[in-house]
This record gives sequence, structure tokens and C-alpha cells, in this order.
Amino acid sequence: MARRRAGLTQQQLGQRLGAPQVTVARWESGTTEPKFQRVQEVVAACGLDLTLGFATADEGSWTSLIYEQLGREPAERVRHLTYDRFDRVAALKLVGTVGARAIVVGEVAGALHGWPLILSDQGTLDLLVHPEDRELATETIVAAAVNPDRVRLLDAPAGTRGFADLARAASEVAVDGATVEVAALVDLMRIALTDRGPYSQRFALALDATLQLTARAPTSTKDESQSTQGARARADAWLATQTR
Repeated sequence: MARRRAGLTQQQLGQRLGAPQVTVARWESGTTEPKFQRVQEVVAACGLDLTLGFATADEGSWTSLIYEQLGREPAERVRHLTYDRFDRVAALKLVGTVGARAIVVGEVAGALHGWPLILSDQGTLDLLVHPEDRELATETIVAAAVNPDRVRLLDAPAGTRGFADLARAASEVAVDGATVEVAALVDLMRIALTDRGPYSQRFALALDATLQLTARAPTSTKDESQSTQGARARADAWLATQTR
């Protein structure tokens, strides 16, 4: 994440550290884990500071919740975390059908990826729209939405350089028959860590936990992924490997 925020390639970062590109690639893929001092050196080489903090106790229970979310289809992940009357799934389907180039960011993007946080009852569907499609998005997505005040069009979220920046790693996600572009977890973390909003740090922690479990979770059959019991078993097995 530090490398991407600095706009460096793996080779460029390696040159700053006196390390080969393959070493950086192994760190980022999780093949090898650098020592904490090395992580600090990496962050400094990217012109950034690494800030540490304490997490609240309830975040220890996120592992099983994330696995349960990952066992659901993306639309069901969003519905499961929704406790207000804003139909975010309907709004997402609208985004996927109008043809405007838009990337889902914010808490709805976190939910689509499988994070465990309940969506705010005042929260919005945040979309990063291509500059050329801003008018189209306003006339179609916002105007046609059941709750237009809950759909927010963004130009460049905190910590990003706009649409092209996030489009490189965005992925297509199927939502009830429609397809939407969703910002990558690492980019959502970048936004959360840069933003000064009251919940941004908690968002970053949830996104990081989701990223770690998504990267390390073993693949499974569809029936297993839909089983809460199976999800908890996989979470326990993974945790056991981390404490040996």
C-alpha cells in the first residue's frame, strides 16, 4: 500500500531499498514476511510514516464474521449489513445498467468485498465517476435512484488521483444480474487511512482484516462457503497456523 501511494513500481522501490524486485514481490504476495524494522524502512523509502494504534476488543471477533460474509453472494453481503431503508442493492443494479463508467468506493465497496461492519443508517453509495461520464451519471443514476440524496458522485477520494488511479486495480462484481466496478481492497484502505472522517480508521482496520483473510483463505466448494459452520472451522484452522 505504501508503494502504491508513492506511485512506485516494485523495481523502483527495490532500488530505493537496495533489494531486487523479486524480494518486493514476495513481500506483497505474502510468500515471505519482512521483519517490522524492514517494513518501517519500506514505508520511509516511500516518503511516508507508519503510525500504530490500538484496536478495540470487538475487532477480535471479525475473523469468523468475514468468513461468513465471504460465503455469501455480493448482493447478500450488502443486504446482510443493511439495517435502514436505503436499498443499496437496487442502487448498485442501476449503476450496472446505465453504462456510465463508475467505481464503487466507500462502505458499500467494503461490504461487497466481505467486510463485517454494519452499514451506517445515514451512509451513502459512493461512486467515483469518470470525468466524461459525470453528467450521464447525474442524469441517470442519481436522478433515477429511489433515494437520490444517498448516492454521492466523487471526483477524487482522499489519497487518490482520481478515476484512472483506482480503475487499474478495480474488479467487476456481479450484483443480482448486474455488473459493477468495485475499487480494490488495498485502494479502499488507502482512502480510509488518508480520509479524516470519524470512522475512517475503523474502516481501515476492517478492510485490512478482510484483505488478509481474502488473500490467505483456502478455496472451497460452493456448499462449504455457504456454511456458517464451515466458515468458522476454516477461520479457526487459519488462526491456529498463525499462533504456532
